[in-house]
Amino acid sequence: MKNFCKTLFFTAIAAIGLAGNSALADGPKITWDLDDALKQVDRQADDFQTVMARVEVVRRDLGGSELSRERGTLFIDRKGRIRLDADAPEQRTYLVEKSTLYIHYPAQKRVEVYSLSRHKDRMEPFMRLGFTDSGKDLKDDYLLTSLGERDIGESRSLGLELTPEKEKQRAVMGKAQLWIDQASWMPAQQVLTASSKGEEITLTYTFVARNLELNPDLFSSKWPRGTDKQKMK
Repeated sequence: MKNFCKTLFFTAIAAIGLAGNSALADGPKITWDLDDALKQVDRQADDFQTVMARVEVVRRDLGGSELSRERGTLFIDRKGRIRLDADAPEQRTYLVEKSTLYIHYPAQKRVEVYSLSRHKDRMEPFMRLGFTDSGKDLKDDYLLTSLGERDIGESRSLGLELTPEKEKQRAVMGKAQLWIDQASWMPAQQVLTASSKGEEITLTYTFVARNLELNPDLFSSKWPRGTDKQKMK
């Protein structure tokens, strides 16, 4: 599976091409009306099937001090299933399937199993934000504020600040910044304020490849024989 994922990832890079450095800062700037931007998000969501991307995850305390940094490969499908294969030194797989989170540590032959209805403070489900959500979903679930435009890597991005409508959800995630690539209308970056943990989590995406034919086994919760399953309380 590990070799399959690597082959698939680098095949996608070859397919989409490696663009040269673009002078985005010198390019034209577009001022988006919020409703128009959400319509673009709707169009992306309408035919969304899958996404694969490289992601860097940086956790900081609310004072700005870095707590951790990791990189990996992300996969999401239309059903909202999420898989994140974290790179070395501690290779592990995060899998979100319906209301369950699995964290598999292959070197230890161990998988942790979390019920998301009990572990509401887990941030992994929010990685779907901007990939599988329509503009209507965002309007229904969040108070929205435009943050304007900025460049993230080689992406000219439009920013939205999302504040959950429901108080219970705000107790878990106080707010999010969603920076959307104006070329693909998919996330270039998410910044999540994890209220319950007192952290800010920044996820930055590169080499985003959309609607690939992903192997369904990527989202399987069947682990190698001999894996110890631990249900987390």
